[in-house]
Amino acid sequence: MNSKRWAALSLVVIAVGWFAYDAIERKRDDEHVRELMSAQRQRRSVEQAKPSTPTKPPSDMVVSLIPGNVWFVGKYEDGGGIEIPFPPGESPVKSSDETPKHDNPGFVGPDQCRECHQDKYESFLQTAHFKTSRPVNENTIDGKFEPGTNTFQTSDPNMSFEMIREDDEFLQRVKFFDWSFEVPMEIIMGSSKMAQTYLYWHKDRLYQHNVTHITDGDQWINSPGYIDGDAAYARPIPQRCLECHLTYFDYRGNNNQYTPGSLILGVTCERCHGPGQEHVNHHREHKGDREANAIINPAALDRQVQMDICGQCHGGTREMKGDALSFRPGDRLADHYDPPDDEADVKNSVHTSNQLNRLAQSKCFQQSMMTCIDCHDPHHNERGDRALFSSRCMNCHENESDCGHFPQEGITFAENCIDCHMPQRPTEKLRLKSVDGDVFPPLRDHFIRADQLATERFMQEQAK
Repeated sequence: MNSKRWAALSLVVIAVGWFAYDAIERKRDDEHVRELMSAQRQRRSVEQAKPSTPTKPPSDMVVSLIPGNVWFVGKYEDGGGIEIPFPPGESPVKSSDETPKHDNPGFVGPDQCRECHQDKYESFLQTAHFKTSRPVNENTIDGKFEPGTNTFQTSDPNMSFEMIREDDEFLQRVKFFDWSFEVPMEIIMGSSKMAQTYLYWHKDRLYQHNVTHITDGDQWINSPGYIDGDAAYARPIPQRCLECHLTYFDYRGNNNQYTPGSLILGVTCERCHGPGQEHVNHHREHKGDREANAIINPAALDRQVQMDICGQCHGGTREMKGDALSFRPGDRLADHYDPPDDEADVKNSVHTSNQLNRLAQSKCFQQSMMTCIDCHDPHHNERGDRALFSSRCMNCHENESDCGHFPQEGITFAENCIDCHMPQRPTEKLRLKSVDGDVFPPLRDHFIRADQLATERFMQEQAK
């Protein structure tokens, strides 16, 4: 091979090597740029999620103090806007005053029960009663907090909400035109069966958040009764609400004032068995005493008195005759609460499906001595187990031939009495508003009867 060919070949090798090296370097540069851009996006995401320093509303917004010591912020005096119990430009602050106003009458909380009732305690932690109020943390809160999945846009394009997380703190950020502020999410109300709504402290007062997480569809939505397009953060939480979501709290007065450190969250052992301090003290001192002392076993009470325990929260909308938490297991419901307001309240209603009154209309109830605990084991989570609940129907009914539609090929009626005789249905009193329309979460109706529409639907589904 002559020198010219060697030179040409060398040039080709050098050129190929150069282009290969250049391509590698360009790839490295591209990867470096992508890494820098990704890091920049992450920084922006973190910066956007961080609670911002509170700022006052712009000068073109209306700011006024309205009755109830509530601040209104809006664009127009007669328009929608924001209602908050703290001055605009400031943040809510939790009271440091932990001195109770009243003596605790003996509520100790479920951890004290654990010493002797470990199995019941462990299974009870999974129940809706235990979960009906909880502190907000990463293990208890539902919903998404990542950018792109953590927003709720109202029907007003200038009003939106963003749910954000900063370390161990969860907040709702309100965006109104070009002004925003944050409110911490501190207490969960709701077991997640239908939804979670959230409370926050301002001084020693408890208020509800505007945005609720609804389990169906895993979405953020307006809290029940809230007007879409507003931002209402001044709804006070009265003691009647807490009474059906907590075991104990020290009520300080003025509708929604409480001692922050006094709360025993969840509806736990003592709401059915009575305050446990005397019981705990006795059995710590008398470890060999196998007979329960200074505590109530609801199963030993007369039928109506037993059911009155459940009726505190599952008996319709009842106003208290005195302060909350005065009822004790063994008391008569009528001594502590007014009867439901009117006939409309006997129907399926918000939160509880009004189980006590609906059940009382049933022939099953009227022609037997059944109580709530004949169907429900309060110490275990049995939610949604139709076969289990149906098996309890068969404790009174001889066999599935009692069903008027028996027999049908391919259908074992004894495995699901529930969907025909206690159908789920939405109720007008549980209305959640969103930009896409109203949402009505279904509730299980405790009026036991032969429901024609529900039966037809069940039969059609079984035929598929």
